Amino acid sequence: MTAYLKITDGLKRSLGYLDEDDSLDEGLKNRMSNALIAAESYVQGAIGTDLEDFYTSKDNKPLYTLVCNALAASYVQNPVSITSGAVVTVDVVTNAVIGQLRGRYAKELEDQDGKNTESEQTKSED
Repeated sequence: MTAYLKITDGLKRSLGYLDEDDSLDEGLKNRMSNALIAAESYVQGAIGTDLEDFYTSKDNKPLYTLVCNALAASYVQNPVSITSGAVVTVDVVTNAVIGQLRGRYAKELEDQDGKNTESEQTKSED
């Protein structure tokens, strides 16, 4: 799992803080960072990690950032869900965005496999 996002990539704003807000204590910043790492891990686990640059591409990064920030905000607002093992349900919108990213991921993986097959055929013909 690779962490691509920082709390200034929308998480602070989604929780009602300005990115430049220096009044946040270190404990809250740390909780936000940990929640964002947990959210990224969840999303990448739900979609896949075999495609390099998938989550940072210009087409996918906005959706990836949106879903990770939404999930991380939920974790920050409901910290008992992380520490006690209580189940936090992933809402319908988050599931829908993860579904969109899964579809894009499958398409890119299929396209990449097709290119790999073509290059293997070209090498064998030479």
